[in-house]
Amino acid sequence: MHKYENGEQIMADAVETEGAGAPAPAPKSNSRIVRYVANFVLGGALILVLIVVGAATLARFDMIDKLQGFIPFFMSINPARALTLIGVLALGWTLWKKQGSTVKLAAGTLLAGAMALAVYTMLIIPAGKVPPIHDISTDLDDMPQFSTLDVDNPVSTGPFDVDQWRAFHEEAYGDIGPIVIDKAPAEVLADAQALAEARGWEIADYDAEAGRLEATATAGYVRFYDDVIVEVTPVADGSTRVDMRSVSRVGVSDVGYNAARIREFLADLQAA
Repeated sequence: MHKYENGEQIMADAVETEGAGAPAPAPKSNSRIVRYVANFVLGGALILVLIVVGAATLARFDMIDKLQGFIPFFMSINPARALTLIGVLALGWTLWKKQGSTVKLAAGTLLAGAMALAVYTMLIIPAGKVPPIHDISTDLDDMPQFSTLDVDNPVSTGPFDVDQWRAFHEEAYGDIGPIVIDKAPAEVLADAQALAEARGWEIADYDAEAGRLEATATAGYVRFYDDVIVEVTPVADGSTRVDMRSVSRVGVSDVGYNAARIREFLADLQAA
């Protein structure tokens, strides 16, 4: 009897000792919280991307207004930053405590971070390097004037008066000016038309007699409409002076698109 009781006691002590040495299971509540946070970050990032891409795509095909399609991209910066921060903190906690899966959490954090990075690199950083204007010309004193496309002067298409606009333009785009090409005006204008068509611009007016080409170009994924005019003027020595103007239809800052368009187009026209 005593032997049996002592044996039972020994077995009980052994079980107790073994149980005391085993690692305590991870608290289920912590794992559940990590799972909720992971679903929140990944779900939020997916919804954000769907809204931004969906709105931009609708605007690209003119199913909604261009600005309506662009605004969600601009407005996504704060939600994207918040989701990225939450994801990074949660990932740090998960790796430290070694609790819960990090796959969803990492995916959501990367997606939100990519969205925030896209807004910074495509909009915020470029916009900080250029002035808040969207009417760029090679001649500020005698700007090329549209006759077919309905384009206003820079005063009525922005929050600045002419002097402010001119100051912005001269400071940022002092390198942009007319070029002279050693060809006849008609030949230069024909080259300009070929270049415009190769770029996919929609030609609105081609008048060899007046020495003028008007066209509409697009910018960005949303395909914002920018109106362009190229003017050719004969020079006494038989060469041709070329002036150009590029104007966005909406917005305040063009993030440098119009200036880049003029620089690239005139460089290609010079080389044609």
